[in-house]
Amino acid sequence: MRLGPLVAAARPAQALKQLPVLAPVAFGHRLHDAGAVASVVACAVAFTLVASGGYLVNDVVDRADDAAHPRKRTRPVAAGTLAPRAALGAAGALVAAGLAVAGLGSTPAATAAVGAYLAATLVYSLAAKRVALLGPVVVAAGFVLRVLGGAWAAPVTPSAWLLALTAGLALALAVARREAERRRADGEAPPALRRATDALLAAVAVAYAAYTVAPGTVALHGTRALVGSAVPVAAALLRFRARLRADATGAGPAELVAGDPWLLLAGAAWAATCLAVLW
Repeated sequence: MRLGPLVAAARPAQALKQLPVLAPVAFGHRLHDAGAVASVVACAVAFTLVASGGYLVNDVVDRADDAAHPRKRTRPVAAGTLAPRAALGAAGALVAAGLAVAGLGSTPAATAAVGAYLAATLVYSLAAKRVALLGPVVVAAGFVLRVLGGAWAAPVTPSAWLLALTAGLALALAVARREAERRRADGEAPPALRRATDALLAAVAVAYAAYTVAPGTVALHGTRALVGSAVPVAAALLRFRARLRADATGAGPAELVAGDPWLLLAGAAWAATCLAVLW
């Protein structure tokens, strides 16, 4: 088994999706606690390993469909450069490693969140992705589990605001992915799907701005300065919407973000603003 196709199939670039695991330790004011930070980082590594194992399982399940897809046919399993048996063996090793990292480096509750995420990933790959409404909900649940895992790893009390915002953004991106797939397949996505994407993105922008000025947030952080971080969030969501509508290849949200320097700059501006306020 060649290492190159295996690494490509494990999608290391998707590790950015584990950033929500780190959010609770920052927004919970535990950045100065070395033990909490180490536990959360271990949890994030565990989620990354388990997610990579999930990608391999997904590629084996979808190998026939991927082989006929203009973009996904280059995936190693679909292209024939990685055997399905080898992919499943590597998936098992990655999942075992992820659970071990969580168990040894984080808390039992965080390890349970990683296990629940694994279950959600398998449900999505084996069944939920083929059900119109269920697929995006399972994807959103996976991101909520990331935040819960980070909170339980710290440990801090999970913020209802943070959980709701994570669920809303994940649901918006999952619906946007469906829109992109329909646009690639049919030339244009149904108006209802486009309106759903717009409504969810707008709701996330408004909700995040409301969170930054909520009395509980101001009391926790001792400042109203966090409202400044709502500007790059709104800019990023508007830019993402424009890129989504301009793309005809069916690229998913992760690919659109990774390939757009303005989106990456907005993300960096948001992170810098939050750290400046929370540190």
